Amino acid sequence: MHSDEPRTDSGVSRRSYLGLGGSALAALSFAPAGSATEDEAGTEGTADRILIQNGTIVTVDPDYGVLENADLLVEDGRIEEIGHDLEAPAAATIDASDAIVTPGFVNSHLHTWQAGVRGVAGDWSFMEYLDLMLGQVSAQYTPDDVYLGNLFGALEQLNAGATTILDWFHVANSPGHTNRAVDALEDAGIRAVFGHGTPGDDSDLWWEESTEPHPDDVRRLAEERFPTDDGLLTLALGIRGPDYSTDEVVEHDIELARELGVPASMHIGSLGPGGVETLEELDLLGDDLNYVHGNRLTEEEFELIGESGGSVSITPEVEMQMGMGMPPLRETIEGGAIPSIGVDIVSNVSGDMFTQTRFALQTQRALDNQPTVEAGEQVMDLSLTARDALEFATIEGARALGLEDEVGSLTPGKRADVALIQADDVNTTPVHDPIETVVFQAGVGNVDTVLVDGTVVKRDGVLYNPAGRRHQHRLVRSGRRVLERSGVLD
Repeated sequence: MHSDEPRTDSGVSRRSYLGLGGSALAALSFAPAGSATEDEAGTEGTADRILIQNGTIVTVDPDYGVLENADLLVEDGRIEEIGHDLEAPAAATIDASDAIVTPGFVNSHLHTWQAGVRGVAGDWSFMEYLDLMLGQVSAQYTPDDVYLGNLFGALEQLNAGATTILDWFHVANSPGHTNRAVDALEDAGIRAVFGHGTPGDDSDLWWEESTEPHPDDVRRLAEERFPTDDGLLTLALGIRGPDYSTDEVVEHDIELARELGVPASMHIGSLGPGGVETLEELDLLGDDLNYVHGNRLTEEEFELIGESGGSVSITPEVEMQMGMGMPPLRETIEGGAIPSIGVDIVSNVSGDMFTQTRFALQTQRALDNQPTVEAGEQVMDLSLTARDALEFATIEGARALGLEDEVGSLTPGKRADVALIQADDVNTTPVHDPIETVVFQAGVGNVDTVLVDGTVVKRDGVLYNPAGRRHQHRLVRSGRRVLERSGVLD
């Protein structure tokens, strides 16, 4: 049937495209209001003691390893004990006999606010993204749009077993935008490092050799919303860094972060090398700096990051799509830097850490294997293991965010951020190696139960979040309005 409706490059009519928003939410299942499931969530989610029983526990802690038919006791939000046949009178119980119990994933780089414009940028290059997303779309966001995007972006992570994120927020168009972003993270119940960034209303001003220092509103934000550093939400600065701002601005922004006592994260090395060398020349390197992407950095620059104790957030799917270069996992490891994995943007790529972890591992294996293949020889051993990949997605991510003493492994004394992955689903059974099952076989649909800080936020495949249930259809309308106002799909 012929239609005169304008069409996107993919052949989908603009009206049809905007009407598809609800399908992106289909995988998010919320407990109905007043249901027995929701009532159960209130009981178990706030229990002082929770005993996870009879699971295959992948601790990602070398002192504990992998434990079969084991128990994990949570008390007052922390992991109290791991072992066999634990006794915990009056504890709420979770049967994990058909599950693999892992630490929650740590997503070290996410522009959470873009959940409302999911899937619009899958055919965009990096230059198109800078022009269209940061030049047009982000300027149309209201505080309410930010709230909905951040809420559902965070819920998507919880649904997929990621319990900690670094939310790199660069649509700080007003204090109201920033406040609502933080509100959404609180309402989602996720653990997050909130990376306060720049406004998204003028990309030329903020992202083209910018002479604008980091917005001073972050001081208010630190005082009003982050009075302590021991809650689920902590503060960081999302700065432009030497690739996008002048040396004077770089110095100002990093010194501001250090004055506030928070880490700073910056995109670097996607346009070319030299940014880390600039930081060295300015005497600004430190273990409080997180470097995102780094695809075109030199070997020496990765060594500088490693020597200074810095971390690298690799977002493999975005980097390969957008023309940034190959994900620099090998360079990060050999330079001695902390390697971590992030999703980056669901406006164009997969939003779950299962996918990104596989991308990172298999891409680096292919790169490592290629010289042998080109020499006409056979690859006899693989360079990285599934265990390595799981560490990148958990404990190394926690190190990258400065949270390794609290999360990233199932270790007694740490906060109870836990995921239970069904081991008896058609794509996960039989389990011969639980780590390989998690890394290579499992996906979002296998995530049965998730705890954050000892609170059950997902159980039996259902998210316990009244805000998510209440606002689900508002997100669809929000995304539609933003895209219509921006004109990027005309």
